[in-house]
Amino acid sequence: MHSDFIKQPPHPETEWSACTGYSESAVMIERILDVSLKDASICTGPDHMYYMTGATEGSSLQVWTSTDLKSWTGPAAVWSLEQEGTWQKESEGSSGICAPEIHYVKGTFWITYGLKQGSTGLLKSLSASVMGPYQDMGKITDDGQDASLFEDEDGVVYWIYSNGKIAKMKEDMTGLEELPRMVEVQPWKVAGREDHPSYLRNLQVGSYGAFLYKRAGYYYMFCADAFERMGSDAVDTFVAVSQSIYGPYSRRYLALPHGGQVTLFDGPDNQLYASFAGCGSYSPVEHYPSVVPMSIAGPGFIRPIEGTVLEKGAVGSLKPVGDFLIRDPHISKGPDGTYYLTGTTDKPHRNFWDRNNQLHLWSSNDLKEWNHVAKVWDLSENGTWENNIYENPCLWAPEMIYLHGTFWITYSLKGGGTGLIKSVSGHAEGPYIDMGRMTNTDIDSSLYQDEDGQVYFVWQDGKIAKMKKDMTGFAEDPRKLLCSDGQRVGYEGAFIVKYKGKYILGAAEWNGDKRVDGTYDLMYAVAEDLYGPYTPRRLAVPHGGHGTMFIDKDGRLMSTFFGNDRTAPFRTRVGIVLLGAEEDGEGLCIAPCCE
Repeated sequence: MHSDFIKQPPHPETEWSACTGYSESAVMIERILDVSLKDASICTGPDHMYYMTGATEGSSLQVWTSTDLKSWTGPAAVWSLEQEGTWQKESEGSSGICAPEIHYVKGTFWITYGLKQGSTGLLKSLSASVMGPYQDMGKITDDGQDASLFEDEDGVVYWIYSNGKIAKMKEDMTGLEELPRMVEVQPWKVAGREDHPSYLRNLQVGSYGAFLYKRAGYYYMFCADAFERMGSDAVDTFVAVSQSIYGPYSRRYLALPHGGQVTLFDGPDNQLYASFAGCGSYSPVEHYPSVVPMSIAGPGFIRPIEGTVLEKGAVGSLKPVGDFLIRDPHISKGPDGTYYLTGTTDKPHRNFWDRNNQLHLWSSNDLKEWNHVAKVWDLSENGTWENNIYENPCLWAPEMIYLHGTFWITYSLKGGGTGLIKSVSGHAEGPYIDMGRMTNTDIDSSLYQDEDGQVYFVWQDGKIAKMKKDMTGFAEDPRKLLCSDGQRVGYEGAFIVKYKGKYILGAAEWNGDKRVDGTYDLMYAVAEDLYGPYTPRRLAVPHGGHGTMFIDKDGRLMSTFFGNDRTAPFRTRVGIVLLGAEEDGEGLCIAPCCE
C-alpha cells in the first residue's frame, strides 16, 4: 500500500488511491431503521451496546439501542426542548434541534446539538445511563448548527463543530477553555499546476458537520460538503489528516460518497464503522440511517471497505464485462452483427501512459463474452509519421467503424495528433494500412457516417469536419459544435450517434474538480441537425467519462464505460450501460437504466 496518498494527488484511476473498491460480491447498503433520520450519530457504550440519535421532526431528542447494529429498539425520548429547554427558548428565530450527536465520555453519556437559528449546546446524563435524566450544560458557542465531542488519549475533551472549528473544553465541561480555531487544510500541490483552481480552492475540510476521530497517531477531521460531481445534489464526506490535533492538516480528500455528516465508531469484531444517513438522490438510503464499514488503507488514508455499494442506479452496481485492462472503450457492429471492441491498452509495458503503442481488438456476439481477436496495429512495427514526431509514441483511444466495405480505425497520440488506418482485407483483424495523419494537434478522434452516407471526423471537444470520399483527409475546414448556451459538451472524447431521429453529441467532462475527487462523467447534447444548434449539455452516464454510445442489435442505445475516478464502481475495465432515451422539452432525456 502506498503511503503518499495524502501528500500528492495520484491519478484517480489508480486502484490503491480509489475511494470505492470493486468486489464481485458487492452489495448495496440498506437502512438499519425505517425512520427518516438526518445526520444520524452512533456511539459505542461501555456495555458494548450501540446508541443512535439524529434529527427528527419535533422538539424531543430520541435514542435507539442495538446489540448488533442490525436490530434496534426505541425510540426513547430522553430530552425535550419544549419542556426542558432554558436558554434555547430565548434565542431569536425559529427554534429547533439540529444534528444531535451522542457520545460516551468521562464515564457518562453526552448529547451535543445545534439550534436551527444558530448556536450549539450540550446535555449531560446525570445517571451514567443513556436514558438520563440529562442536565443542560448551557450554550457552548454562539455560532454553528452542529457540534461534536472528542476525547484525546490524555483525557482532554475538545468541542468540534461547524466547518472544522476546534476548541479545548473546560475540565467541568461547562464551556470552552479557549477561543475556537479553524482547521485549515493544504491545497493540492502538483508540479507545474499550482495555479489550477481545482488545487487552490478547498482550504477547509468542508462546510458543516465536523467530527474528529483518532487512529494510530493520526487525527481525522471529517466534514460534510456539497460537491458538484456527476451533476447531483449529493453532500459528500471529506476528511483531512494530521498528527497534531490543531494541525497542520493535509489536503482534504473524499472519504465517503453521499455520506454527509457522519460519526465513526468501533463495531462488532473491532470493525470500524461510519454512521451514514445518505445525502442526495444517488444515495441508496436517502435520509435514512445506515452504517458503512470503513478501512484504514494506508497511513492517514481512510475509505469504505470493498464490497459496499454506496450509489444507487444502474451505474452504482455496474460490473465489468471483461477482465482485461482498458481505457476509452469503443464498441461498434460489423456487417454480420459481430460487436468489436477497441480502446486504449496498457500494451506492451503494462502502462497506459508510457510506450503503450499497440492497438488490440476484441469481439463478441452478445456483449457479455469477449474474445481477443488480434493485435491489429503496432506503432513500433507499423507506424510511419507517428515515429517521426515522438520518440516513444503512445497510442490512445482507437475507435473502429465499418464503412465503404471495410473496417477503419482512428486513433490519437499522447501529446497530440490523430491518425487513421484501413483494413485492406475487409476483415476486422486486418491487415491495415496507414492512411496518414488527420490532425496535427488534439486527441480522441471518432468517425460518424450519416444516413446519406457522408462520413465525418469528430474529435477532442466537439470539433468536426466532413471527410473526403476517399477518406484521405477533410473535405472542409473544421468547425466546433457548441451547445446553445455557448458551452462545449465536454473537454475530450467527443463522438456523434443518431438515435430516434436526433443527433447526440457526447463527450467527457470532469465535474467537481479535475483528477482529484471529482467524477469523470459522460455528458451529451441533442440537435435536429448535425451542425446544431445543440441543446445545453446534460449528464448521460455518471463516472462514464470517455465512453461512447452505440446502438445494439435490438435497437437499444448503449454506452461503454471504463471507470476513471475515485468513486467509480470499478476502474480501467470495460463496462456496458443500457441507456433510456425519452422525449422531453429539451430533446432527448438520456439516462442509465437497468436491464
